Amino acid sequence: MAAACAGIGLAESRKLRDRAVLLESFRKFLTVAEAEIHYGLVPVGELVLSCRQQGPLLEDCARQLEQGSRFPEAWRGAVKRWGGPDQAFLAEFGRGLGATGLEGQLSHFQLYRELARTRLEEARRDLEKKGKLYRQLGVFGGLALALVLW
Repeated sequence: MAAACAGIGLAESRKLRDRAVLLESFRKFLTVAEAEIHYGLVPVGELVLSCRQQGPLLEDCARQLEQGSRFPEAWRGAVKRWGGPDQAFLAEFGRGLGATGLEGQLSHFQLYRELARTRLEEARRDLEKKGKLYRQLGVFGGLALALVLW
């Protein structure tokens, strides 16, 4: 029983870590993608395929593109799977990607890079504060439950 409660605490802490990792990889993608579009005018699908190593969201999207999906559907599918609490934010980014000319795209990337930075800072604060709390609550809650049931 105590191990199960500790496992729940660890799982919740891992969700916080995964969110920070996802946002960090998304932010790196934005930096690379902005340069690619600005200097190379790379189509969106090729951009995702070339940046697939940036994280699980892009890897999933690239896999769907390789299977014949169009970018909007591939992006929505990947965001639905990996988005978590940032699902709406990531989905909105995908809706605007490739929808305007060069200047509009560069502005789109700049806006989302700043929004991602803010969200990443929040995710890191949550991980620092709540991650340890979740692990401790899981362990101590499990021990308390074991004592009560014993």
